[in-house]
Amino acid sequence: MSDSKVPTTIISSKSHRVRIAPNRRTVVIGERCNALGYKKVRDTVARGEWEEVVNRAVAQFEAGAGVININMVGLDIPEKVLLPIAVTAIRSRVDCPLSIDFGDPAALDAALAKAEGRCLINSISGEQEKMDEIFPIAKKHGAAMVAMTADDDGIPYTAEGRLNCALKILEEGKKYGFGIEDFIFDCIAIGVATDVGAGRCTMDTMKLIREKLNANITLGASNVSFGMPKRKTLDAYYLAIAITYGLNAPITDITHPALKWSILTADTVNGTDKLGMKFIRESRLEKAAANATVSSK
Repeated sequence: MSDSKVPTTIISSKSHRVRIAPNRRTVVIGERCNALGYKKVRDTVARGEWEEVVNRAVAQFEAGAGVININMVGLDIPEKVLLPIAVTAIRSRVDCPLSIDFGDPAALDAALAKAEGRCLINSISGEQEKMDEIFPIAKKHGAAMVAMTADDDGIPYTAEGRLNCALKILEEGKKYGFGIEDFIFDCIAIGVATDVGAGRCTMDTMKLIREKLNANITLGASNVSFGMPKRKTLDAYYLAIAITYGLNAPITDITHPALKWSILTADTVNGTDKLGMKFIRESRLEKAAANATVSSK
């Protein structure tokens, strides 16, 4: 199927354009510039130091992330102050497409005003108040959106319920001129340590949304392993399985080898990495780097 017939979400910076589509290789959204999730980011930003955030953005982009997610929630300093600074700091060192994760809509608006290209908003949901608040901001800045498959009643416990949330978001989005290509649907990863059916429900949701809508799909992939030992091992296997069910834009840590190779392997097996060419290229680069390290000793 040609790209013209497939929902293709485009995220861009000044000089890079990323196309996210079901018939293309997985695009990683890098998770590590996150004050809420990483104590080191939170502590350095609280001191007014931005080098840690910038270095993380550079490392993820160089490791193969197509989009870098930024989250400045959870500090005493207002998010409206921090989020635009984070965008500017990262942009000063690396020209990468950005995903803006937010708690305060005013902070989102301010950050999008500082960004170049087309950003990804992370996230909206089927909650009416949230759609009413965020759709105008997305329209103003021409942004795409991560859309969580939840609504005013919370997160449904069935794939059909989550599909209905996606349909509700699409219907409401039409009022603002948004189409399916403007959304990446978050099928919601919940920790398997707290809900025995969580993993299965998420897989079924991805499969159903891909079958019914052929839409682009994301997950906060590391959420599945909360409370579990050997988290990166669990995350790596989960990613590989999830990609076979339709996941094509995971939010994860591409700098971790197990996660990176899980994604490369899944793309090769699924055929989105044609003839495994990216897998082969990355293998050669890894071997060359290892040889260079040995030679320098």
